[in-house]
Amino acid sequence: MDFSLSSTFTHFTPATWTIASVLLIMSVLSVGVAVNRAFIFARSRGQSKQFAADIALKLKNGEVGPAIKHARMDEYKFAYLARILRTGLEDAQDVQSKNGGLDDLSTVASAMERAVSEEEAFLRKWMTILATVSSTAPFVGLLGTVFGIINSFMGMAATGSGGLGAVAGGIAEALIMTGFGLIVAIPAVWLYNWANARAEGLASEMANNASEVLDWIRKNRGAFAA
Repeated sequence: MDFSLSSTFTHFTPATWTIASVLLIMSVLSVGVAVNRAFIFARSRGQSKQFAADIALKLKNGEVGPAIKHARMDEYKFAYLARILRTGLEDAQDVQSKNGGLDDLSTVASAMERAVSEEEAFLRKWMTILATVSSTAPFVGLLGTVFGIINSFMGMAATGSGGLGAVAGGIAEALIMTGFGLIVAIPAVWLYNWANARAEGLASEMANNASEVLDWIRKNRGAFAA
């Protein structure tokens, strides 16, 4: 009796192949999202650090206009710090022009809070796929297990015997699908936890950046009146 993996695949029913295909797609999606987020996290943090170094002198000299222009450069398109700083400075300019002063910075703070929320949402984009794969893949594999058991009973009915030869193919199919579901789910859980921790760390950095920008605006009100 042949119990090789290739022989087991011959017992797969169309329903089982469909479930296996779904699990394969889920695995590809989870890896693709993880790679995409790794790229975004690295570029966002790297470009933000570079932007902070490049903008320091302009802020030290109170050059609001050049700082805003610098924040709009394409080389900082992934830099969350550039967008948060630009939002704060532009909103402060708007308040200055309308009120003739920056005594009330509540609208500036609100604008930067919204910017931080938008940046965090961007960092977490597609992460629901990782969460969905990690939580549902075992159940999809379990569905394949059910079909494997059904296949075993159909083998018993076809042969009129409960011997190993009648049920082995279906049982092997069931166990393979269980294992496949776990193989897809376990890495997805790890990847989601990693991505979630990175996103939370960057969100904390962005909140600190927004606070620092607001403090700079508060201390340099005169730069907006020039």
